[in-house]
Amino acid sequence: MFKAIIFDLDGTLAYTIEDLKTGMNEMLSELGYPTRSSDEILRAVNYGSREFVRRCLPEDFNAEGEEFEICFNRYNYHYSKHYLDKTAPYEGISETLEMLKNEGFKLAVLSNKGHEHTVNLVSNIFRKGLFDIVLGNTSEFPTKPCPDSGLYIAKELGTLPKEVLYIGDSNIDMQTAKNCGFYACGVTWGYRDAEVLIQSGASTLLNETKEIAVIARLDR
Repeated sequence: MFKAIIFDLDGTLAYTIEDLKTGMNEMLSELGYPTRSSDEILRAVNYGSREFVRRCLPEDFNAEGEEFEICFNRYNYHYSKHYLDKTAPYEGISETLEMLKNEGFKLAVLSNKGHEHTVNLVSNIFRKGLFDIVLGNTSEFPTKPCPDSGLYIAKELGTLPKEVLYIGDSNIDMQTAKNCGFYACGVTWGYRDAEVLIQSGASTLLNETKEIAVIARLDR
């Protein structure tokens, strides 16, 4: 029986690509690098902010040292200006979350996005108190799919791994769920297609946000 549900953020709870693209391309343009298309931005996301920047820089860029730190810091600056321009919850997701909260599920967000952006984004597009824990990437934990952050959330929520439903839209999310011992549920409205999710270990695929409540209530 599921007692807690942990959600990925980008591509699962919220559509964020346009603002990620704006922040990235403003950095690239400012520093004289080629800008990236929407498809290129999509291929680069999910791996954490630092890796996102690395994947958007030219292939021959030395992704170490001071020059990279300048790029990373300028990306954070530009993204901070734009991360709420067009970002919004997927249709029906807020209503589903409220329903689950009212039914007694513990809800959490686990993202590879930087922690400050994760917390600020969630607090701006969802009501205060909806989630019990919101955790982005910090120096305390490695990025997903390492299980450390997911297991930390499960422990803080007072649940066993087998009692956690993990919902995400990417191969990284499905691998995270498997590494943590959570039930891996992939959503097809996000940034990766169904085949990628299945190959990465998804136990169930959801095509509409309202289906989250159906899978969460299994065995209840």
